[in-house]
Amino acid sequence: MKKTISILILITILISFSNTAQAQEVKITPDSPIYFLKIWYEKVIIFFTFDTEKKAEKYREFAEERAREARELIKQGRKDLAKKAEEKYKEYLNKAKQELEKAIKRAIEKQKENLKQKLEQKVEEIKKKINESINLW
Repeated sequence: MKKTISILILITILISFSNTAQAQEVKITPDSPIYFLKIWYEKVIIFFTFDTEKKAEKYREFAEERAREARELIKQGRKDLAKKAEEKYKEYLNKAKQELEKAIKRAIEKQKENLKQKLEQKVEEIKKKINESINLW
């Protein structure tokens, strides 16, 4: 248990340094011996992100990181690894799109349900008013 927590803390520290995406600098590239930790960390983040919109945002962030890695690898002349990073970029963008589509579908279904409930309430109100006016005669 302590090993797992230690590994998670280590990964978090490594990624926090490397994932300074706002700085647009890639610190851990696919040719790094600890790159697998970065990818593993991203998979853990995705796994524990339950909101579809947030998950789509995470996929987009990770796709941008793959694009930065690809550019860095091209600068280094590592076109083979850059191609793999580009493929991951496309894969993550596709997953982001899928998550957004799920979120949109859920939002539409929720809106339909809300409209259905409002319509049913209006129908009941109209029935009640009709019955009241019938009773007046």
